[in-house]
Amino acid sequence: MHNANADKSKRLQVLLRILRSNSRYGISTINIQHLTQSMAVATDVSELRQNGYEVRCSYVGKTPNGRRIFKYRIVEEN
Repeated sequence: MHNANADKSKRLQVLLRILRSNSRYGISTINIQHLTQSMAVATDVSELRQNGYEVRCSYVGKTPNGRRIFKYRIVEEN
């Protein structure tokens, strides 16, 4: 899989900034989609992981129409 360099990719830098600003509780896939205009959040997160970032994904539940809800949270040393 080809992955972008997080230091040079504006797309990944935006995602990284969003994850960092929501690092305490995490942020849902749909919120990331709205903020980044990306429909491939899992792929974008995978690229960050390939760049050495630890991003955790947790299942939160389901929407009323049955879609699964996930939250992403970046883990960084303080």
